[in-house]
Amino acid sequence: MPIQLKLEKRTKLGSRESRRLRRSGGIPGVIYGQGSDVSVRLNTAEFMSKIGYAKSLGIVELDFDGKLSKSIIKDVQWDSLSDDPVHLDFQLVSDNQLVTVPVPVHLEGTPPGVSIDGGILDHSMHQLFVTVKASDIPPEIVFDVSHLKLNDRLHLSDVTLPEGLTADLTGNPVIASVIVPKSLKVKENTAEEEVAEAAAKGGDTASEG
Repeated sequence: MPIQLKLEKRTKLGSRESRRLRRSGGIPGVIYGQGSDVSVRLNTAEFMSKIGYAKSLGIVELDFDGKLSKSIIKDVQWDSLSDDPVHLDFQLVSDNQLVTVPVPVHLEGTPPGVSIDGGILDHSMHQLFVTVKASDIPPEIVFDVSHLKLNDRLHLSDVTLPEGLTADLTGNPVIASVIVPKSLKVKENTAEEEVAEAAAKGGDTASEG
């Protein structure tokens, strides 16, 4: 069942009224799409308890003006100091409407480059913008990294997205990679230096003879 939020229409607008609304425990917002463009308010505590910092929610039902409407949260603006939500954008949608939304990326499996060679799994892409039917928005996208060896990279072109999803990206970004840790690099460099020194000493001894 979709998350449901209760909204009320805002009649007083402007930055001063928005600040007053936030001080009283509310969040200003706007509903748009399907011919609507309405300024609204909702309760901060309700928003944080039901949604909070979640990145992908799928459909959110809006209880507004005596009826329920399907929407997606298109944008959340956060206060840089308090991390409180300061403004919300809701886009009205239908089940079959194509929307572009960010979906969290989850990595699955243990790479041999980590378990055997001592590398570090670097998770580069934490969310992926995809175009998908509003009713089919996934809670996350899972990518398998169990085949990655040391210095291997998993690019977006290396994976197959779930059916119905299209990546809204240009280029070929890295999803994850197995990198060599600094401690291992130091050991390798030290070993190389020791070999080079031994070779140099051997050359000097041969020349002296």
